[in-house]
Amino acid sequence: MSVEIWKDIPGYEGQYQASTLGRIRSVDRQITQMGRFGKPFTRTMKGRVLRPGRYCKSGHVSVTLGKGAFGKPVHQLVMLTFVGPPPMGMEVRHLNGDPTDNRLCNLAYGTRSENILDVYRIGKRWRKLSKAEALEIKRRLAAGESGAALSREFGVSETSISRLKVGVTFQWLG
Repeated sequence: MSVEIWKDIPGYEGQYQASTLGRIRSVDRQITQMGRFGKPFTRTMKGRVLRPGRYCKSGHVSVTLGKGAFGKPVHQLVMLTFVGPPPMGMEVRHLNGDPTDNRLCNLAYGTRSENILDVYRIGKRWRKLSKAEALEIKRRLAAGESGAALSREFGVSETSISRLKVGVTFQWLG
């Protein structure tokens, strides 16, 4: 088992931390509240590991840092904390293709194309069609089958079939 290292998340120093195992926590902190009769008092809020929620259909998870804030993707917080901001044109890749595995050793910055190719490399789908399905559609289109029939069979739009046929999507298949 790996040793878990915690560091303050940039912009949330003293409030929230990320770990090398892909977890996010709040830290112990002092807050001032108004008590009875309008007298302020200070109390300690105990830190805790946050439970991530689903971020989007792709399966990425997010956490809310602060009351009323929008969710922040955990993979982006971990990379920001331990590696720094992404270089221009780069995004966070999950090397094993699992969008819920936010361990630092599973994350890297890369291009959008690298991110998409990672998903296909491990045999998963980026969109509705897998690599194998795209190859099958291309083969059958070349054999003369209609795009309309293939769109119904594979559960995608005729536009998706057309974009595959002319090389707008899956152009890397050749």
